[in-house]
Amino acid sequence: MLKKWLIEQINRYVSKVFVEVKPFKSFVDIKSLPSGYYQSFGSKNPDKFFYVIWLDHRGSGFFSNVSSVLCHLKIAKDNGMIPVIDFKNFPTLYNEKGQINHTSNSWEYYFKPVSEYSLDEVYQSKNVFFSSGLYPKGMSYSITENPGLFKIYSDAISLQPDIHRKVSEYSNQINFQDKVLGIHFRGQEQKYATGHSFPPTERQMFRYTDEIMKKYHMNKIFLVTEDIDYLNLFIKRYGDRVYYSDMFRTRKVNAYKLRPRKNHMYLLGKEVLVDTILLSKCTGLLCGDSNVSEMARFMNNKKYQFLYKIDNGINSNNPLIARHLYAFKKHLPPAYGGLIDKLSIIKKDK
Repeated sequence: MLKKWLIEQINRYVSKVFVEVKPFKSFVDIKSLPSGYYQSFGSKNPDKFFYVIWLDHRGSGFFSNVSSVLCHLKIAKDNGMIPVIDFKNFPTLYNEKGQINHTSNSWEYYFKPVSEYSLDEVYQSKNVFFSSGLYPKGMSYSITENPGLFKIYSDAISLQPDIHRKVSEYSNQINFQDKVLGIHFRGQEQKYATGHSFPPTERQMFRYTDEIMKKYHMNKIFLVTEDIDYLNLFIKRYGDRVYYSDMFRTRKVNAYKLRPRKNHMYLLGKEVLVDTILLSKCTGLLCGDSNVSEMARFMNNKKYQFLYKIDNGINSNNPLIARHLYAFKKHLPPAYGGLIDKLSIIKKDK
C-alpha cells in the first residue's frame, strides 16, 4: 500500500510545472535551471537539491534513453544538483516485471547508480526537482555534438559487472589490437519508419566494405545487425573474417514486437549495449544514420581512424508512403528519384 501511495504522489506532483526557483538560491548555485517539477517529500537532506531524471514516455530506443540521461546529468552538474535516475516509477521499454540485478530500476539493469542516494531516500527528502521528462531543449540529438558530454559519460557512467564481463569476453575473442572494421548494418523497421533516415542497402555496404578492407588493410570485420539475412550475406562473402555477437536476430520482424524468451526486453537492451561498446573499440566504422552508430562514435571519442557514413535521405512522414518508399527507391539511380547514396568520410586528425 505504501509503495502504491508513493507512486501516486510522485505522478501527482510531476503533473505541475515548477518554475519558481528563488527559495533554493541560498544554498544551490543555479545557473540555468530548466522547466521541470518540484516537490518536498519529507525532512531528509535539507541542505541538498536532488534532480530526478525520468522519461515521460516509454517507447524510446535504448540509446535515445541514454542520450537523454547524459544531457540531464550535465544539467544536474551545471546546477550543483545531485542526480538520480528513476526508471522504476517511470518505466521504459526495457523494464521487466521481475527484478534484474536485484533492482526494478531499468537504468540499473545495465549501469551502476549515478549517485550514492537511493530512490527511497530521495523520496523522503526536502528538495526534489524532477526533470521535464523530455530531451533537453538546446541540446543536439547527435550526442557527439554536445560539448562536455563525454566527460560526463566518463565520470558518471559505469557498467554493471555482467555487462563488463560480456564485453571482455567478446573483446578477447576479437582482439581489437588487430585492424578491425566495425560495421553497423541497420535494417528491419528503419526501412519503413516515418521521418527517419533510410538505411544502407546490401550493395552499398558490400561496395564500401570492399573498399575499406583493401585501402586500410583490414583483416577482421565486427558486424552488428539485427537482421539474420544481412549476417548470412556477410558470412557468405567474407567468411571467417566476420565476427559477431549472439544478439537476438530476426527476419522481417521487429524484435521488440516479440516475446520469445524470458526477460526479452532487458536482453535486447543488454545486447545492443554490448555490441555498441564493441563497435566503439574498432579501428574504423562503416554505418548508416542511427542511434547505435552515433553512440559508438561518441564512446570512441574521436579515436576512429576513419568513419564512413552512408546517407540515403529521409523517409516520408506519411505512413502509407513510408511503408513502400525504400523498396521503390533502392532500385532507382539517385538522379531519377532513388536513394541519395551520399557518403561522408571522416578521418582521424594526424
